[in-house]
Amino acid sequence: MNCYFSQKVLFVLMGICFLFSIHRTMAETLPVEVPQFVERYCIDCHDDYSELGDRSFEAFLKNPDGKEQHLILEEILDQLNLGQMPPKEEGILQPDAEERNNVVAAITHYLQQVETSEIPPATVLRRLTRHEYNNTMRDLLDVHPESFDPTSSFPMDVKHEGFVNVGSEQTLSNYQLELYLKAAKAYLEKTIVFNQERPETQKWVFHPEDFISSSTVDISVFYRVLDRENRWVDIGHGEPVDRYPTYPKNFSRKGVPEDGFYRIQITAEAVGRRHPYDPEIYRCDLGMPLKMGLWHVPERDLLLPGASEGRVFVEAFDLKDNEPSTFEVMVWLPAGSTPYVHWINGQGSSKPVLAQVQPEYHPETERLNPVEIDELRARGEEIPPQPENQPYLSDVYEGPRVRLHGMTLEGPLCEEWPPRGHREIFGSSTDPKDFDLPQTLTKFATRAFRRPVKPEEINHYLEYVRAQMKSGVRRADAIALGLTAILSSPRFLYLDEGNSASGEKLDDFELASRLSYTFWSSMPDQRLFDLAAANRLHEPEVLYQEVERLLNDPKASSFTQHFTDAWLRLDKLGSMPPSNAQFPTYYLERLEEAMTQETRLFFQHILEENRPVTEFLSADYTFVNDRLAKHYGLPKSQGETFRKVALPANLHRGGLLGHASVLTASANGVETSPVVRGVWLLESILGTPPSPPPPDVPPIEPDTRGATTIRDQLAKHRSVAACANCHAKIDPWGFALEYYDPTGGFRDHYVIFRGGGRIARRRQGRPVNGSGQLPSGEKIQNEADLKALLLERKDLFTKNLAQKLLIYATGREMNFRDQPEINRITEEIAAQGDGFRDLVHAVVLSDIFQNR
Repeated sequence: MNCYFSQKVLFVLMGICFLFSIHRTMAETLPVEVPQFVERYCIDCHDDYSELGDRSFEAFLKNPDGKEQHLILEEILDQLNLGQMPPKEEGILQPDAEERNNVVAAITHYLQQVETSEIPPATVLRRLTRHEYNNTMRDLLDVHPESFDPTSSFPMDVKHEGFVNVGSEQTLSNYQLELYLKAAKAYLEKTIVFNQERPETQKWVFHPEDFISSSTVDISVFYRVLDRENRWVDIGHGEPVDRYPTYPKNFSRKGVPEDGFYRIQITAEAVGRRHPYDPEIYRCDLGMPLKMGLWHVPERDLLLPGASEGRVFVEAFDLKDNEPSTFEVMVWLPAGSTPYVHWINGQGSSKPVLAQVQPEYHPETERLNPVEIDELRARGEEIPPQPENQPYLSDVYEGPRVRLHGMTLEGPLCEEWPPRGHREIFGSSTDPKDFDLPQTLTKFATRAFRRPVKPEEINHYLEYVRAQMKSGVRRADAIALGLTAILSSPRFLYLDEGNSASGEKLDDFELASRLSYTFWSSMPDQRLFDLAAANRLHEPEVLYQEVERLLNDPKASSFTQHFTDAWLRLDKLGSMPPSNAQFPTYYLERLEEAMTQETRLFFQHILEENRPVTEFLSADYTFVNDRLAKHYGLPKSQGETFRKVALPANLHRGGLLGHASVLTASANGVETSPVVRGVWLLESILGTPPSPPPPDVPPIEPDTRGATTIRDQLAKHRSVAACANCHAKIDPWGFALEYYDPTGGFRDHYVIFRGGGRIARRRQGRPVNGSGQLPSGEKIQNEADLKALLLERKDLFTKNLAQKLLIYATGREMNFRDQPEINRITEEIAAQGDGFRDLVHAVVLSDIFQNR
């Protein structure tokens, strides 16, 4: 009987396999016109002998239905969609439009059928990224990771095409688990206040002498100079990296006593912006207001020169000339923190400036400093007499500096006690005996796991806490260990989307998490939880309203920041920064910060106003402050405040391709590369990434001497047969962006830099030639032509933008199974006017977003 049963099962399985093979054969037979098309139009250049572009299609023609050929078909499809293949060159046979469209449709349908016939891939659990983890802790425990970040030692999140939340690329090692345990403990220590009293509010008043160290004797250096009557302290140096911060010296030994909100008031003014000295002496732009920045550091060591990592920037203030102003901010400070100020758009170190000013304008102030006197003594030389009434340079110096009159610090300002994070877990009591243990753990786990929990899930943690107390651990410490265990659980660290097969609908709680982590990079709030509990989130009207609410919340700034970083690769800013000697204003004017803010405000405006997605390519406006306006050659804005400005047609700006952030991120810090920028455009704008270069082809090294242009170097590079085909598809897109230097400044000539000093000498090099011709035969002369060609391909751009949004939202790559839905979204949005907010709503309503 067992034998009979086994044979019966075997026959059934064979039948299933036979049927499945028929299904696969029927679904995966490539239409004959596709290999015929390749044979007719492609094989002459892409056979085993020619192999242009490092591609041969001979193996494909021998076995066009082989699974290994699918990537080849995807590449062929991309090139046909772009209109780049076959290249429109003399002697190359061209298909007519109908033939091309038929083959595109056939390949698309075939690849979609292949994806559909495959067994759906298992859903890959997605771990919270570092910023998602910190934001979730912020909302779960009411802590402030912007001032306190226990994840700073975590390994960097792995990026996949700019996205850090793709589940298939994520790992979790034992070492990382230990770090999560430590981070959870640190966060809970900031939250739980058992047996603690409300901290007393204190006030500190810092006078000018409080900012001067007793060791400051060489006032000719002019880092900080105290007025003889203790009315102010002058800060005579300034630089963005703030190597020499100005802070209350004695206070910094301990810093603020408690975590909490503190009110900081600072009184300061600008002095000497209009001075009698040679203007060439100063590196900074004195045509703009002097700016004072406020930072704080969590520990004293971070105040040492050069220790800028870990310092937290608060705000920048424009100072009035010769008129003291008082500025007030409210900021969260961790215990031990010290605030400090700095002249952030100054000329850098004051030493070289004063070395020119003193002998030329104030020789009467020259004297030996203590170091020089000690050197003379050590050499046994005679020390010349020093006049007793000789004035100090600080007495007569008329150059620019920030004048600080004083600072007050008040806090912690506690409006309620215990803090909200403690109350959310334990209620209003600070006595560890005043709460029900099972109820507390259930309530906390429900919020932490972002869904209702079952009794058997809680029992594990309950038994653990009770075992700790039984072993002698205090009740308060035992419950903290239980909460730490919950926060170290995979149910917290991962976005749990159930155990069902891929393609099934998310339940309401899973949908709530997908919504909140898409737009807030954090856990759902109470309204989302309530709607999920009522099973209403899948209702289209409710879903639409919730997306609107999430987008209108200040926490949606996380979506703007992290999506633009991934989509436009702004995450690369700072990885290869421009040379300080060649582009000093990039640092003096803090342009990286300003250009990033421009792009985010631009993105946010298009989203909020539901502007057409084509404005990402062709907008005749942007957002600038004074620093960025100067960089672009625009009239001054409103100081540090960003505002929307119209762009003149002759300014060569408009749309993302004119944003300094994009242009800097797609340069290498030394020089620009049409290849890098062309690849960026194909990947981020059109969604048709080129194939990686062959491994045996060396990269192009920049000619820092300026003897040849990048076009000349690429022409030599393209003489290599393996390189020519791919570069013909990439370089023309990038050539038009050669009119922008490594910091996004416009240029019509290359610049040759000479000298290895603090500021490199510049001279005009060869003219920029931004012209190019695509394989389709279309010609590009400049950035205006480039934008026009991109607008002709707006469907590709919209489709790519929809696809990037879906990768960001789902944490997985899109494949051909998803293409019909993405095409439907693209067509639907085009029919509605291409509004970007409409696109976001269409993405959320799609099956891809709402399915596992």
